[in-house]
Amino acid sequence: MQEKEYPLGKSSAIIILIVLALLQLVDFGDRSILSIALQSIQKDFNLTDSQAGMLPSLLQFGIAILTVPAAMFADRVARRKVVMVLDLIWSFFTLMTGLATQLWHLLIARFGVGAGEAGYAPAGQTWLGVIFPKRMRSLIIGIFTICNPLGMALGLSLGGMLISATHSWRVPFYIFFAPGLILAAIVYFLPDYKTARKQGEGLFSSGFFKDWGTIFKIKSVWFSIAGITFLYFAASAFMSWAPALVMRAYKMNEGQVGPLLGLIGLLNVVGPLGGFLADKWWIRNRRGRPIFIAIGCVFILLFAIPAWLLVGIPFSQWIILYSATTIFIALIQPVHQTIMHDITPVGIRSTSVATQLLIMQLLGGVLGPLFVGFVSDRIGGGVQGLQTGLLWSTIISAVGMISFWILAKFYPADCENVSDAVLAEK
Repeated sequence: MQEKEYPLGKSSAIIILIVLALLQLVDFGDRSILSIALQSIQKDFNLTDSQAGMLPSLLQFGIAILTVPAAMFADRVARRKVVMVLDLIWSFFTLMTGLATQLWHLLIARFGVGAGEAGYAPAGQTWLGVIFPKRMRSLIIGIFTICNPLGMALGLSLGGMLISATHSWRVPFYIFFAPGLILAAIVYFLPDYKTARKQGEGLFSSGFFKDWGTIFKIKSVWFSIAGITFLYFAASAFMSWAPALVMRAYKMNEGQVGPLLGLIGLLNVVGPLGGFLADKWWIRNRRGRPIFIAIGCVFILLFAIPAWLLVGIPFSQWIILYSATTIFIALIQPVHQTIMHDITPVGIRSTSVATQLLIMQLLGGVLGPLFVGFVSDRIGGGVQGLQTGLLWSTIISAVGMISFWILAKFYPADCENVSDAVLAEK
């Protein structure tokens, strides 16, 4: 019997996009609750800034070390099964975070949340990357990744209101436990595309690992990894410490800061616009996507550096700088997540995306929050401590901008070498 080619852009693809986007929303909602709860957790457990910085960093560490193994399974087993299991894991450890009574409980719980979230992004993105045409890939990835900041906005606003109303930082973690369970049941029944395993080939083989090794011969891969790692170093610090900085500098509580930053997070709805514009540029000029990212980085630096330098000016003025930074981060996010899909073979694409995430999380996501906490403690903490740490993390991220400028030189040729044809799962 002739095997069916996997359909592009059908109604089932829209359903998959909606379900995976909702999962991404819950994923980042779970992550961001910690940011708004961090000040209360510090007081409850009597933590320094360096110790508190370990909590978001451990989540990133959990993502980092398990991203590649989870993504390998997504390339060799049905993505729907892998996504379902990961969803159940991160939901369970979100609940465990709220139940923690000692610091080591918190550390294990945050690592567990990261472990569950480890392979979801590469599996979800790869799934979407082949069910819609390549010409609209950045737009589709943009719709998917817009749920990152929207989930953060939901976590910050709902988390802040719940903490303020209940006077307990634990309640939001209990609330965010349930949605993941419901979505896990739904995702198992979604139609998937066939894995790249040959007939009679085992789960993993020497050929699979040989293919994986070939991605490091692609020049664009190296510059893509370098670019996103340096950008994420600053972004993870930004996400982890910005709420605490606002609370310290402007004497606000969680109930005030959470909804406010959550509202600003809604500016991230411009994310798909960035994907749409980059797609249009890519059709006209094959260097369009990496150049779009590099230009966006210029604007991020132009707004983020003054934002950290000018903390303490009237809040109505400072929030303009913060909001502009948020907008430009949103515009480039779906585009840089598209690059690895463009330049790696579909049979090892989840693993390739995960390899990038591994390095990005370890050297960017883990070190960013720790760096800010370390700098803050060394100069006495408070507003100035966080301000200085965030400023330097942003300056360091400029290396990422340079990497994407260089990437544009190699990207067109590497992109042309990749095919996206796949077959439907039986």
